[in-house]
Amino acid sequence: MSCHLAAKRGKRTRVTTNPPGNFGVKRPALLMVFLALTQISFAEENFQVLPWRTNRPIVQITKELYKKRPQPGAAALVSVCYVGPKLERMEIHALEVRDDVPSEPRRRFSTDNGRTWSAFEPQPPTLSYPNKVEVWEGGGAKLYDSKARVLVEVWLRQIAVQGRYNCFTYYRLSRDHGKTWSVPKQLRYEDGADFDPADPLRPDFLQRNQAYFGSHILPLSNGTLILCVAHANAPGDPANDKRAWRMGSLCFIGKWNARAQDYQWTPGKRVEIAPTISSRGLMEPEVAELNDHRVLVIWRGSNTAQTPGRKWFSTSSDGGKTLSKVQELKYDDGSRFYSPSSYHRMIRHSVTGKLYWIGNISAVPPNGNSPRYPLVIAEVDEKIPALKRATVTAIDDRQPGQGDAIQFSNFSLLEDRESHKLECYLTLYGENATNIFSADNYKYTLTFN
Repeated sequence: MSCHLAAKRGKRTRVTTNPPGNFGVKRPALLMVFLALTQISFAEENFQVLPWRTNRPIVQITKELYKKRPQPGAAALVSVCYVGPKLERMEIHALEVRDDVPSEPRRRFSTDNGRTWSAFEPQPPTLSYPNKVEVWEGGGAKLYDSKARVLVEVWLRQIAVQGRYNCFTYYRLSRDHGKTWSVPKQLRYEDGADFDPADPLRPDFLQRNQAYFGSHILPLSNGTLILCVAHANAPGDPANDKRAWRMGSLCFIGKWNARAQDYQWTPGKRVEIAPTISSRGLMEPEVAELNDHRVLVIWRGSNTAQTPGRKWFSTSSDGGKTLSKVQELKYDDGSRFYSPSSYHRMIRHSVTGKLYWIGNISAVPPNGNSPRYPLVIAEVDEKIPALKRATVTAIDDRQPGQGDAIQFSNFSLLEDRESHKLECYLTLYGENATNIFSADNYKYTLTFN
């Protein structure tokens, strides 16, 4: 279950198709003409009836205000997840006045599925400054492992240096449902030094084992855990060390060691994507186990001058050790769809038994992160794999009078263990036209028809 507040991914700024490490540089006039013509050809490719406007919805949706922004220019952030074997929940609340930096984080706990809550407790600040270097640190996706009787969480350390985002993924454990945590341990696929607060820019730490955590820790049917990381060092990329974001990705497979009372994490083989296909590489991987026990990984991408915005996927037949060649995610009839560079999730429903994908599909070719509407849910065809076109259902969409900066993205998702309804907690950036951070948090409840 996801229960985290986002790290710095530029999720709300418009990102152009400049190469990574060169964002914001003005393009020559001839290139601008080329891009304009390319965008026209992209649009013609998808000139067809939009399925979410014609399909019979697969879910009924209710929307309610969950947390009001406390002041203008401060977004209300909420993440929710289960942290125990029964009805134990944790909520993390924060404010956002600076892009992707939660401030004033607080948490609370419930043992009765959210009917009653403990008092809020303050959490450590997201930013620290060891040796005057700004470092982003915070937790991500969490999973309660019933066999090991521990709550496992992925944890991120990110250091931005001269426009390059250096990301490092760790894990930590809790034996009291998230109230206290072990010291984070780094997930490694290369030799390299440990983080040193006295020298946070030490090259043999900074350039090694780069990894941005995925959105989900998945328990596989064989008893192992799997976590896919993005922005890993890409051995086939000669410009790897110069990029704002690295082009590689890989899975870590976790096996519980009862004697050590800890997980042993084994890195799989890396895959990578060319920057001409996705300008910021393979981002925010989401993992699912298919009915035939293959592992499916779907990544967020980012458009280029040659390639419009898409989602990308690989499969694994050996539990994540090796991944197939990265491919474009399509509909089950082979037709294509546009998707901006935005957050997405997969979830298998306990009652229907079906696998669903939730994310943004756009009617027009995206420009970097935009547009982030509508937010849709669709059933996954697990044989291909692909999204079943006839099931695409809008959860929410831009309404008349709303600006094009509206964003239905960066949500927290879970299935209620009693009602089996899906709960989606989403901060609606852009609902206020004068300040994108003047945003409230809404709860969407999805009931399957």
